[in-house]
Amino acid sequence: MIDGIITPDLQDLDEIMPHAPYPIYPSGLNDESKSHVRYAMPSIQSPTLTIVDYIYAEDGTPVISPGHYTLEISENKDMLLLIQAYDVIARIPVFQFEEDKSQAQKQYDKKEQKKAKKEKKKREKIQKKYDEFGIKPPLPYVYSNAEIEFVKEKNYYIFKYEKGSIRAWGAVKQANY
Repeated sequence: MIDGIITPDLQDLDEIMPHAPYPIYPSGLNDESKSHVRYAMPSIQSPTLTIVDYIYAEDGTPVISPGHYTLEISENKDMLLLIQAYDVIARIPVFQFEEDKSQAQKQYDKKEQKKAKKEKKKREKIQKKYDEFGIKPPLPYVYSNAEIEFVKEKNYYIFKYEKGSIRAWGAVKQANY
């Protein structure tokens, strides 16, 4: 049999398959069965924040070192959590929180309900195709962004968190070092 021939079952797919329909790893441990891949959080769920400089405490000791962090919001939405390697490094108080109410109102609109039903049927059809091959479907895209900004006049850092329809701002006072 010639490689590259598309079987009739695969021609019905609406989406492009993320993996080949035949086994990539004929023997041994594949990527999906490794524990750090299987049990890890999906990377698209939380925004990543890069801190370039040290953030110092009142006594001059560095509290937050430069590096890459995951920025999350707490369940009661009063703290931003700075996470590195699944450890909470800092809790930053939120001084402003916004949630887009228009997204919540769309669920009551008749046109949006009809559109959601069509999308659900399409997702179920695609899910069946993925289940045939034992593949997890890709997660839907959710916009997420994290930023840090230093305000020189007041000497503090502002952390901005955006994910989907939620926005939050937190602040950390920088010592004069």
